[in-house]
Amino acid sequence: MNSILDKTIQKASWKKAILFGALFAVLYTVVNFSDIGVAGLLKITGGPNILDFETGYTYEEASGMLAALGPEGRAFYQTRIAPLDYPFPFSYMLFYSGLIAVTIKQAALRNPWKYLLFVPVLAMLCDWTENIGIAAMLLNYPDLPPWAVSLSSAFGTLKMVFVVASLVAIGVLSVVFLHSRRRKK
Repeated sequence: MNSILDKTIQKASWKKAILFGALFAVLYTVVNFSDIGVAGLLKITGGPNILDFETGYTYEEASGMLAALGPEGRAFYQTRIAPLDYPFPFSYMLFYSGLIAVTIKQAALRNPWKYLLFVPVLAMLCDWTENIGIAAMLLNYPDLPPWAVSLSSAFGTLKMVFVVASLVAIGVLSVVFLHSRRRKK
């Protein structure tokens, strides 16, 4: 595992981080602002949003959110938004990991900093696990499997924790990097 982390850091570059950032920006725009994403859903529903934007919800809250979408909104969620929510976490994982790796490389940091590369990967895995629960709820509506609600609610919360932790890691590493550059001057 250490060799994978070391190779990732060794191969990291600003060019790759920018490329991953562009991919993330494109997918973020499609998922949130296009007619095949959340913006399209909001046109159908007039307001109710997706479970992916909620954390820590109960069975009753999940059922209410899905009911508020209506049949057309649930079908749209299942066929348009849900399929986009598998490449999207991969894109933010690449971007956040790329920034973490290149900052570690540029600041010439060693252990334990390289283990921060796991944080965006954990965010992505939690997002995918949340998606499994949401897919099960959409497929079984109105009889939501209790396991699916618990799974998606818990992993949605963990996803948010790891996304925020990724951003904090990037911020801390940026400060360390800038401080190390200032000390060299």
